Amino acid sequence: MNKFLHNTIVSGIFAATVSATQAAPIYMTADFSGGILATGGLANSLGLQGTNTCSGCAAGSVSGNVLFDQSLIPGSGTGTVNIPLAAVTGASSSTIFSIEFGSSPLEFEFGNANILGGPSIRFENGVFNGFSFVKDFVVSGKTYELNMQGANWTMSWLKSNSSSDLVASGYLNVGNQGLANQTYFDPVPAQLPGGTVPEPTVLALVMIGILSIFMVQRVNRRTEGSV
Repeated sequence: MNKFLHNTIVSGIFAATVSATQAAPIYMTADFSGGILATGGLANSLGLQGTNTCSGCAAGSVSGNVLFDQSLIPGSGTGTVNIPLAAVTGASSSTIFSIEFGSSPLEFEFGNANILGGPSIRFENGVFNGFSFVKDFVVSGKTYELNMQGANWTMSWLKSNSSSDLVASGYLNVGNQGLANQTYFDPVPAQLPGGTVPEPTVLALVMIGILSIFMVQRVNRRTEGSV
């Protein structure tokens, strides 16, 4: 077998291995934060105050964490893209998405009941731009709605007469520094029945590549010996 064919086979195996590696999810955890810009009549009863008037107190705070697949982040020039957050083996609901408002605190996480939309992580031209998340919740017999769209959020009291009053509104810190303390997350492999050992695609391709190279070299030796 000539060297050109040998190099073609080796290059093909290498390219297939690289492609499989790039297709694998790259899970990251990160923290995010924000603030409260305005408050209404029921804000104090929910433990919420304006961030600027609260002087760093818990009632004026917004914070959370998220687990996302970095390989899905769109490139620059792609506009606004929402990427739904999904369950990941070995990650709790609070690890996938959790956000807290105020001093009570009001806490919401991935998998909560009464989520009308999301949660999705949002990117603007490849840069973190907040979340898409809508949830109804009840406190002291009153029904509220949290609506997060990108970097902005509102919290409203849904009255029985179908009207609503603003309870609080605010923002998330977005942009290149919006996702802080980013750390790689290594998912726990799923347990397979009967003691079956998982065979990752990348490992299989590497083994095939090694075997192919060995066979090509063996054929080359036989060809050279017969000349």
